[in-house]
Amino acid sequence: MEKFKNIIKTFMKNNIIISVLIAITLSCSESRITSTTSSFPILVLTSDNGSDEYTGEILRAEGFNEFRTDKLSDAKVTLDYLSGFYIVILTEMPLTEQHVEMLDTYVKKGGNLLAFRPDKRISNIFGMTDMGASVSEGYIAIDLNSALGKGITNESIQFHGTADKYELSGAKTIADLFIDAHTKSGSPAVVTNNYGKGHAIAFTYNLPKNIIFTRQGNPEYAGIEKDGIVGLRGMDLFTDGWIDTSKNTLNQADEHMHLLSKCLDYLSVDSRPLPRFWYFPDTLKCLAVLDNDGEDNTEADFEPQFEDVDSMGAKMTIYIYALDKVSKAWVDKWVAKGHEIAAHPNDTEEAENPTWNRMDSILGDIKGQIASKYGLTIRTNVNHWFVWCGRNADGSQNFAAEAILEAKHGIEMDANYAFYDIKSNQPEHYLGSLGTNQGNYIGSGLVMKYADAEGKIVNVYQRYTAVYDQQYNESKDPEGFFNSFKGLMDRSLNNDIYSIISIKSHNNEYYFSKKPLMKMLAYANEKGIPVWTALNLLNFLKMKDEASFSNLVWSDNHLSFSLNSSLKHSNGLTFIVPAMSGGLNVKTITTDGVETPIILKSVKGSEYAFVTVTGGSNFEIDVKYGGL
Repeated sequence: MEKFKNIIKTFMKNNIIISVLIAITLSCSESRITSTTSSFPILVLTSDNGSDEYTGEILRAEGFNEFRTDKLSDAKVTLDYLSGFYIVILTEMPLTEQHVEMLDTYVKKGGNLLAFRPDKRISNIFGMTDMGASVSEGYIAIDLNSALGKGITNESIQFHGTADKYELSGAKTIADLFIDAHTKSGSPAVVTNNYGKGHAIAFTYNLPKNIIFTRQGNPEYAGIEKDGIVGLRGMDLFTDGWIDTSKNTLNQADEHMHLLSKCLDYLSVDSRPLPRFWYFPDTLKCLAVLDNDGEDNTEADFEPQFEDVDSMGAKMTIYIYALDKVSKAWVDKWVAKGHEIAAHPNDTEEAENPTWNRMDSILGDIKGQIASKYGLTIRTNVNHWFVWCGRNADGSQNFAAEAILEAKHGIEMDANYAFYDIKSNQPEHYLGSLGTNQGNYIGSGLVMKYADAEGKIVNVYQRYTAVYDQQYNESKDPEGFFNSFKGLMDRSLNNDIYSIISIKSHNNEYYFSKKPLMKMLAYANEKGIPVWTALNLLNFLKMKDEASFSNLVWSDNHLSFSLNSSLKHSNGLTFIVPAMSGGLNVKTITTDGVETPIILKSVKGSEYAFVTVTGGSNFEIDVKYGGL
């Protein structure tokens, strides 16, 4: 009994101490936000209609998997709630007076606010004064003299949508707003401002919507024949000058996202550096994926190409629709070797007007056939002729309709956007230059999920087919076929214009593509870049995007956090942390208490420490910063 009384006394004594500490903490929080009480340091606030939930997809693509998303109108989103996050990202939406006051106080007390096309009533937080005008379908140019400009392109880059015009009233310009590629508007596109004890950054345009429209095309062209090439395809969405093809080699969408990452680092690196996941497996700076459309050929036709590819240490995905010509034994043999066999849905009978119902039926039928004959579940997809359904079941336009149908049938990755513009009614090469300077007309070398026009995520990855044999076969240019691959790889490896390069090599056209394809595979081997199947890439991306960081603590120049991962992959999952914080360099990194070698690499002009772990496990990470 006496022992029990002592326990109670000890508890009460400790409880009093805890209460005092809580009171001190609350007192401090009234003057300045200094600690993160949430498990995640980043909060994304969206509107009631779900607009711009794609912000989360951008954060995952950039590796910032330490965020949560809430609707601003949720009753729990109060000043106290916001104070539990180190950075609040505000997507485009109208604000109430209560929201204006809450965000104003959050920043004044030491919070960090980053907003996309913010409500003009909070422009003072960002040190701007509204000019009552705007710029649509313009450009931005990053100020390379700013702290955030290092490593970003020195060229102007497009944005889709509308940017509001402001005068500076205390803010510093990160990027200028341009009316066209060469003409300044006299207003900023991105600014940073110190406000009270906090910091604020504003993008005067809607960055997530810009990324969607750059990657997926013009939503107003959904379901409409535009380029004069028979069949509706994703490429029709990029007609009538939707893209400035002179910028293709820059990966314009990715540069916008890299700028966002720079902003997040800027808000955090001197006080609590944030970890990120790396874009590629292990510490690679590039990756290649190889497809083969099998069409109606036989397994005997496919055999030589598979043997050639396999002999180079590469792996290939073949999309077939003539299942009666391919045996299960043959499929089993190549699947066992690490290659992928998938379906090639054929809706070319209605290629000029693909409908929701028929495409739905086609996908369902071939999915069932593949499962029945081969015991396989199709998870990646390319349609015959790249046919793209651009309308919902009720006939309304939706440039993500095809992706939504694929998601319905369990397909998780699509490669129907491709570089092909032969004999169109558009200006010659309306998708961009050929050969070494081909670039990515979707503005991105990364593989990210689709979204609808409102910014709602579709659970299907968009994998752009950049190096397409038919484009170069019809141009009678085998050297250009190779050079388009080489240019993308060289820029990814040498210039931080990162790309996951997808190659298409039809079996029917192997007579043309064999030599340049073997050169590509040899070049990849020379540079140490693996060539994967689409399925292997899908599994890696799912591992990377599912993993998360939590419980971040910054104390006495130590950053500690949990890395949580439940999905495995044969390649490593890599996280990176800024190599410097508050003027101090990374000294040691431990994983579950074991010190790991520090690998320093430059990423878009900034130094990071790279650490690779095995996916499918949880780790406790400690990063120590110190002097020289």
